[in-house]
Amino acid sequence: MSDATIIILLSMITTGLMLGMIFSLVAVGVTIIYGSIWMPNAANGQFFLLAALLLWSASVSWGLHPALAALIIIGLSVPFSYALEILLIRRFYDVPNRNISYFVLSLGITQILAGIFSITYGIWSDQFQLPPLVGGLTMLGPFPMVNNRLAAMLIAALLLVALFTLLRYHRYGRALRAVFQNREAAALRGVDVRAVYRMSFVLGNAVVFAGGVLFACAYSFDFSIAWTMAITAFAIMIIGGPGSVLGALVIGMVFGLTQAAVSIFASPTIAAFSYLGAMLVILLFRPSGLFAR
Repeated sequence: MSDATIIILLSMITTGLMLGMIFSLVAVGVTIIYGSIWMPNAANGQFFLLAALLLWSASVSWGLHPALAALIIIGLSVPFSYALEILLIRRFYDVPNRNISYFVLSLGITQILAGIFSITYGIWSDQFQLPPLVGGLTMLGPFPMVNNRLAAMLIAALLLVALFTLLRYHRYGRALRAVFQNREAAALRGVDVRAVYRMSFVLGNAVVFAGGVLFACAYSFDFSIAWTMAITAFAIMIIGGPGSVLGALVIGMVFGLTQAAVSIFASPTIAAFSYLGAMLVILLFRPSGLFAR
């Protein structure tokens, strides 16, 4: 196998893994929120962009190291989410067909944030790029891997492992799975369902923010990433099965690798829509998703 072929394959694999991990993080965040409180959070893409823009401000305008700024921004997602839950989200917990109300509400949040970004960051630039987390290159055979992207990929992998461990083995994870399966039965067994709702909304948004800061660390970005990520996260959740965290993890990785492969062997434009075509085909045979509970 020639060096050129190896470079192409390694480029596809590393790009696919990076995108797949970020897709998985965001999709898991959306799935946690939907599975617990039945909220199809259409604002997830704007939250993703908000995290990226705040990281850009902290790193470029305020001079903070991107790693420190990322920790601060992910931490700020917690009071931000608590405030949203107290002011808006909890008011619909007992509303019949609340998923429709939540979808309309999240669309409103989306439009508000998009307008704010347009009149603030939009007057500064239409393309944003951060200073690297770490400098230099690491050679993977003949393929030069930028250390900055390698670091972001490793952090994303660690976050996914930590998240899966939390949901699988921690008391909160067991309570969350009980609410996913049958919230009435969970309440009868002593689970504080409303506390699970609240924690799920906070955790889900924190995971989306983490995806946003990691993407901003690895790639340049513009406002369009919010809509792309919102559509991608919903597509992953639908294919994986609404409420299935495992489905979000697996399908997110598949989407990332698929987009990388199509970008290299066809074109980036086709890649942006390739997984949506795959989604339609899969749903013809499994309307409830591949990993539906």
